[in-house]
Amino acid sequence: PYNGNTYDLKPKIRGPCFIGRSSGKKFRERGISLPDDPEVSTSHGKFEVKKKKFYFVDTGSTNGSICEGKDLEPNEPLELKDGMVIKVGVSMLRITLATNNE
Repeated sequence: PYNGNTYDLKPKIRGPCFIGRSSGKKFRERGISLPDDPEVSTSHGKFEVKKKKFYFVDTGSTNGSICEGKDLEPNEPLELKDGMVIKVGVSMLRITLATNNE
């Protein structure tokens, strides 16, 4: 249901960006809200910055997350690289990193 959508996320050291089915404020304004994807958990995961590197963390979602054919371990940060594809629910997220890490 979200094919072709673009989301511009700007996670900060103390301010991750969340992804989930929730339509709460932290998902709508600072993250990604996917209310029409029935396989996405209410609070599925988060994008965060640590030591000027970007990470995705599955926060213990019911159906898990997949990257490059591998199931991600809950609460284990995955370092993001340009072009990487992460599957959450039935939604595919292609990662494009900005050139300046703020």
